[in-house]
Amino acid sequence: MADRDEVPPGPFELEPFDLGRLLSADADGDEVVHRCERWLTGVLDDADVALGAADHEIAGLLAGEGWSVAQVVAGWVRRAGRPAPSRVLVAPGVTRLRG
Repeated sequence: MADRDEVPPGPFELEPFDLGRLLSADADGDEVVHRCERWLTGVLDDADVALGAADHEIAGLLAGEGWSVAQVVAGWVRRAGRPAPSRVLVAPGVTRLRG
């Protein structure tokens, strides 16, 4: 199974293929979709998102739409869990992003 940290969380300017490359190693068809669903629900679990039966079903539908869809949705979840970067004054009129 693909390690979630190996897949960039975005933001994305182009359709991402990172997750697809990892999930399709030694698998094809339905197995890739199942791996994608497990990977996406793993991202949600990592974010402490409680999942019900309908949530799992929707995760499966998203995975069936393609790994790029799952990667972008997971990227939203992963980025939403990060603290927003803050600006630090390093000199008069000069700031730097921190975080």
